[in-house]
Amino acid sequence: MKILVIEDHDALREVTIAALKEMGHQARGIGSAEALNAELEITVPHVVILDLNLPGEDGISLAGRLRLMRPGIGIIMVTARKELSDRISGYDSGADIYLTKPTSVDELAAALHSLSRRITTWAEDSLQDTLDPVQLKLTERTRALHEQLTTIKGKLPTMEELAVQYGCSSRTLNSEFVAVYGQSVVDFITEYRFQRAHNAVRNTTIPLKVLADHLGYTHANNFSNAFRKRFGYAPGSLRK
Repeated sequence: MKILVIEDHDALREVTIAALKEMGHQARGIGSAEALNAELEITVPHVVILDLNLPGEDGISLAGRLRLMRPGIGIIMVTARKELSDRISGYDSGADIYLTKPTSVDELAAALHSLSRRITTWAEDSLQDTLDPVQLKLTERTRALHEQLTTIKGKLPTMEELAVQYGCSSRTLNSEFVAVYGQSVVDFITEYRFQRAHNAVRNTTIPLKVLADHLGYTHANNFSNAFRKRFGYAPGSLRK
C-alpha cells in the first residue's frame, strides 16, 4: 500500500518509513499538516499514519480534514496520549485505529493488515494511467460531482436533477460514484454532512440553527433528531 507518515520527530519518522518499506509498502513522510496539500499533489496514499502532537494543525483536526477530503482513506493514529478521552477524540475525528507509543513494528504491521481488508488496492491518482479515455471521462465526471457535493450548502439537488446536470441517468451516475468512492451518492453525502456537523458542533460556536440550514434541514429540531439518531446523543451535549 501507499502510506504517508505525518510525524514531526525526524528520527522516528525515518525509522517508521524504513520499517514500512521493509514490510513491502511504499512509504513517504512529512513533518507537519501544512505539508499535506503539496504531498497530495504527488500521490494519494491508501493509509496515513499520524501523530497527534504536530506543530500548527494538530492530528485530531488533520484527521477530520482527511476523512472529509478522502472518505475511503485509512487513518492510523500513533501517539503518546493514552487517556480514554484522547482515544475517543481520535475515533470521533475519523481514525480507524488508535495506537499508543511506543508502538512495536509487529503491532503496526497488524494494524495495517487489518486496514488492508477494506482499503482499495489503488489510489485515485493511479487511475490516470490505467483508464481508457471513455473511463477517464466518466471518472472526471464523478470527481466533479464529488466536489459539488462537498461544497454545496443547504438543500441538495435530487439524483434526478444531478443526472440531468451531468447528462446521464441517475442509475449510471450513482454507479460511477460507487466505483470511484465506494459509496452511493446518498450514503456519501449523508455521512459527509454528519461528520462536518459533528466537528462544527464540537469545535465551534456556530448556532445549531445555522448548521441545520447549511445542511439542508428545514428546522433545527429536525437536524437535532437526525444527529441524535446517527451518533446516539444530541448535538447540544457536545457544548455542555
